[in-house]
Parts: sequence; structure tokens; C-alpha cells
Amino acid sequence: MDAVIPLIKGAIILSIAFKLCTTYKSLDYMLYGYVIGAAYLGYYISQVGRNSGDRVEGIGMVDSPDANGVAAALAPAAITCLFYFWRNTSLKLKFPFVIAGAFIVNALALINSRGAMLGVAVGGAYFMWRLFFAPVQRKYQKMTVIFIALAGLSSLVYVMDQSTIERIYSISQESKVDESRETGATRMVFWSAAWDMAKDHPLGLGRGGFEINAPLYIPSYVDTGRSRNRAVHSSWFEALSEAGYLGFIVFIMIIFTSFTMLRRSKAELAAPEFLDDYFKVVCIESMLISYLVAMTFLNRMRSEIFLWCILFIACAYNIYYLRKLHLTQKQ
Repeated sequence: MDAVIPLIKGAIILSIAFKLCTTYKSLDYMLYGYVIGAAYLGYYISQVGRNSGDRVEGIGMVDSPDANGVAAALAPAAITCLFYFWRNTSLKLKFPFVIAGAFIVNALALINSRGAMLGVAVGGAYFMWRLFFAPVQRKYQKMTVIFIALAGLSSLVYVMDQSTIERIYSISQESKVDESRETGATRMVFWSAAWDMAKDHPLGLGRGGFEINAPLYIPSYVDTGRSRNRAVHSSWFEALSEAGYLGFIVFIMIIFTSFTMLRRSKAELAAPEFLDDYFKVVCIESMLISYLVAMTFLNRMRSEIFLWCILFIACAYNIYYLRKLHLTQKQ
């Protein structure tokens, strides 16, 4: 019931939000709200500071009580700031997104979540790549992309410290499982255990099923840290172990359908007069990619931000493809 009740609430709230988002400006307002919330959370994290070694701990949201989940929730917002910084031509309109982006990226550096860092890197790189090689471009667009890339790298030099650099470097160092101690690679043992669970329970074990049964499937000689009742640390294997093969297929189909809707929306906007809207859809696509990368290393299958990404995609699909409101917005 702890999983069912939030699911019902989320379905109601997302349905209302979808019905209220009827214009391209409404979609902008929703994205603005997300950025404002993420910037405030980033400001709050900057005030807390690192309180557990080289990381921030003890912060969270309603559906994410740990810092890693917060970092994953902030990752797509950094991509959103990047888009609005590019879209707005006035420095006065660019400035708020510079400030918001600074708080968000600083919070990510303080939390030191490798999954969220990878998410921002992959999502941001995809967005910049689409900007640079777009078939239809704004004047000086490629120069603008190069400037943004250089400015972003310069800001990272300022924000990132030695502990953040070491944390990123540890991704490659911990690629091999060490059975004598818990490392990032230990998660691969958890993922293997999830496959074994699915074989024994093809319909899934339900919410929290992996944590309860983990000691039965994780080899006793593998050091899992303070507890053997560990989370699987991957939304893909969370879906497999908790919802079974059928739930895993549905989870994959939700993501596949989302990218299909994005592709159709972009095809509808492939004209010079719809350039800003085209890249808004690319931004939403990059946000989803960013979060998918982050949630690959976290249990975020039911997270609100994942549902928000689906909501943004559904709204864009409804506005630009089904209702084709972009055809009248330029009149």
C-alpha cells in the first residue's frame, strides 16, 4: 500500500497537470517551475554544505530520502537551464538561468553522486550535439554552442574540487568487483541477483521485494557494507525484480513510447519558423536521457521526476503533434 497510494495520487495529479497544459506557453511555465524548484533546492544544499566527508547527506525529498536521489532529480534541470540560456536572446532573460544553473551544478558537485554526474554529462552532450549539427539553425548557432561549451567547462573548473574529481575518477577505478569490500562495482552483483530473483519469481516480488530477499541471492562471501538487505541500485533491475518480466516489459515500453512521441513531435517542428519549439522538444528529450542515465544506478522507477519527464513529453506531443498548436502560434 505504501507504493500503491503514491501511485494513485501521482496519476491524479499528473492527469490534472496534463489537462491544464494546453499551450506551448503552459509547457514553458511547467519547465520554469521545475527549474525554480531545483534552483531553490540547490541553494538549500549550498547552505548545508558537505556534512559527511566529501558529500552532503541528510537531505531528501518526499519520494527520495537520500542525497543520491536528490542529485538525480537535479540533473535534468541543468539541461533545462542550458536550453533557456540558449533560447533567450536578451541578457536580462539569460541571467536568471545562469544563476539557477550555478546553484544546481554546485549542488551536484557537493552531493558527489556519480550517477547524476554521468546523467548531466550524457544529457548535456546530447543536447549540445543536436544544437551544433541541427539541419536548421539560428544565426551564429554553432559559435554560440562553442561559447556555451567553453563557459560550462570554465565554470566546472571553479565548482569542482579535488574530492569531486576523485569521485568521478573512481568510476573507472571501481569497474571491477572487489568481493572483500563494497564498491560501486558491487552493484553488478546486485543486478545479477535480480536476474536470479526474476527466474524464481517471474511475476515479481512487489515493492521492496529485492531488499527483503537480497540475503538469499547475494553470495555470502561478497561484502555488501553495513547490511545485506540492500537495494538493487538500478531502476531497470528494480522493475525486473519487483514487477517481474511483464512489469519490466511495460517499463521498457513506456520509455520506448516516450521516445516515439518525441520523434514525431520533432518531425512536426522541422521548419525554421519553429526552431525554438523544436529545441524545446530536444531539451525534454535530453532531460529524459539524463534521468535515465542517473536512474540506471538508483532505484527511481517510481520517482516523481521520472513521471514529470513523461508528463513533459506527453504535453509536448499533445501540443505539437496531436493538436498542432504550433501552426497557429506564429500567426
